[in-house]
Amino acid sequence: MSVTVLRIGPVDDWVRTIAHHLRIDPVLVGTDKTELDEALDALDGRRLVLSAGVVGLNAVLLRLIRREEVADIPVGWVADVDRASRELSGWLGLPPRPTLAADLAIGAEVRNVRLVRDDHGGLLLHRGRLSGWAGAAAFGAQSYHDNTLVADGTLRRIDVRPDYDVDCGVTVDVVTARRLRRATHSTGRSIQTACDEALSTVDGVPFPRPVRRWTWYADPRQHWLLPAPARSG
Repeated sequence: MSVTVLRIGPVDDWVRTIAHHLRIDPVLVGTDKTELDEALDALDGRRLVLSAGVVGLNAVLLRLIRREEVADIPVGWVADVDRASRELSGWLGLPPRPTLAADLAIGAEVRNVRLVRDDHGGLLLHRGRLSGWAGAAAFGAQSYHDNTLVADGTLRRIDVRPDYDVDCGVTVDVVTARRLRRATHSTGRSIQTACDEALSTVDGVPFPRPVRRWTWYADPRQHWLLPAPARSG
């Protein structure tokens, strides 16, 4: 099988271990549209293995969505060693050892992983958060998780993550601005929020301007073709 290894990030011992194991030199790319398009255009039917953190993975999958190719190109992922990448790879059932993850990326059967999108055109793979704009400790918001009102008042934050154990729902934690900072937890398919000016942070990357509305939702039309072990149950 012909394979292309894309690397987003520095070439360190972790990456050299992967390259030595696969006997393939990685192609170094950035996350901007032009570089990703050039790399994806050059695949020419080769299996794609991506060595990257969560931000790099997000960029590649989002570019495939916008090229309308996410349903056609499997993306094997060998996660970086940072906390967010290791946590996400664990949620997906991928092994922590880079050589095992690389072998899966090349040889495993493809599993459809439903993706979580937002109404501003983005993609959420790991963790999202709504919080006060410009460092504000709290903000006013009303949020519905599916048809259930989960927030109505002054909040510290709303934390969101995909739930890959239920064919990708959306798990939400709301922390209020009350003295005891009461938190609520819920699961569903979408979270819709209307609010005062707020900061949206998606997979560690802050949105560049304040928002007053934000929706995350499990998109039934978009799936990541992930070479990975089948999920039990």
